[in-house]
Amino acid sequence: MDENCSTSFFDTVVQEIASPGSQPSSPSPLYFIMLNGGIPGAMLQLSATGTRIGRAVDNTLQLPETSLSRYHAFLRVDEEGQIRLTDLGSTNGTFLNGKRLPERIPICVKDGDRIQFGSEIVVKFVRPDPCEERFQRDLFERTVRDSLTGLYNRGYFLSEVGHIGDRGALRGLGMAVFMIDIDHFKRINDTHGHPAGDQVLREVAGVLRNSLRGDDLIARYGGEEFIVALPVSAPDQAAERAERIRSNLADRHILFSGRPVRVTVSIGVIYAPAGRPRSVPGMIAAADRGLYQAKNAGRDRVVFGSEARYRPYDPETAVERDFDSTPVE
Repeated sequence: MDENCSTSFFDTVVQEIASPGSQPSSPSPLYFIMLNGGIPGAMLQLSATGTRIGRAVDNTLQLPETSLSRYHAFLRVDEEGQIRLTDLGSTNGTFLNGKRLPERIPICVKDGDRIQFGSEIVVKFVRPDPCEERFQRDLFERTVRDSLTGLYNRGYFLSEVGHIGDRGALRGLGMAVFMIDIDHFKRINDTHGHPAGDQVLREVAGVLRNSLRGDDLIARYGGEEFIVALPVSAPDQAAERAERIRSNLADRHILFSGRPVRVTVSIGVIYAPAGRPRSVPGMIAAADRGLYQAKNAGRDRVVFGSEARYRPYDPETAVERDFDSTPVE
């Protein structure tokens, strides 16, 4: 480590974050590129005026990994333009190029340095020029996007869905998960050919994008299945949003060889209120069970599920009716 870059650490980190006007602006963007502990290649943009890193939701950069402290480290550019990283007294340490940082003493970092937070998160610090930034972004997009539909892929969804719930909870919102499946998709492929099936997947993806908001997370889950996570305030709002997707698709006809074909979807919905512990795998499994109940009930419908009961959503009366059915084979 460069001891000349070390300075005493004043207990003003949080104040510096709150008053960024007192810090100099960065001439080029700062990033961590994820090497381990997340999606490799992910670009995590930093603020030169103060980036606090840790497990807590209110950090500038939240990394929800259990070996990180709630408030783990802090990065900023000082008055001389030096980039300094400070360990905030973390339990499992912050490491710069393999050496553990002393607590609460800012240490200079430079382009290309490897930084480890706790036992799992490893990143590379970079300050790329515009061409390098575009190349890195394009490379990352290719790893997290489904090439056919342009939506995120399953791996990216699973890595990010927890963040959706955490950010929504800060605004007092719960989280809903939709599991969406195209009805009779095999019949479309068998009747019209696989290029027609690909067209249907792209059309459904486009309707999903147009039916949802910028803070919703949409992905192709696999095959003809899609998954959505969105912050909402109540179960009825979740069911209404799912019904909007269903009806938007049901009203749309896709042309195959000059013939209009109606494509419908079945949707399973699950909702977790803000402030209540939630299991993302459990929510996805419950939404998936709701989806199969929708298939059993005749397809082209929304079923609101829970761990114990599944209820078809009636958009006319907003009444949820209980029913029983056998699993779809």
